[in-house]
Amino acid sequence: MLSLGLTACGGSQADTPAAATEAADTELVIQATNYQFDQPEYHIKAGESVRIILEAKGNHGLQVKELGLKLDPNQTEQIITPEKPGTYEFFCTIMCGPGHKDMHAKLIVE
Repeated sequence: MLSLGLTACGGSQADTPAAATEAADTELVIQATNYQFDQPEYHIKAGESVRIILEAKGNHGLQVKELGLKLDPNQTEQIITPEKPGTYEFFCTIMCGPGHKDMHAKLIVE
């Protein structure tokens, strides 16, 4: 299993989320615990489909609007195919406690 990091700040693009049962070229697991993501940045390749899985201990979510990515306790995985290289910063989307404002990372599409 390939583990990658994500960030959500950058240009816009129209990615269409795929159902979690579909195949993907790679898989990226993002772990969220104690007001932090497991890596400061995650790298994926433009033009390749990637299944992104959120493994959260506690109540956490993340969103990268430019990539059409939104994960939370009710939807823990999604397939995206980013076409445009860039750096996308993302934050925890669920108020998870006093360290919430510091919970962020980057998804880098290369």
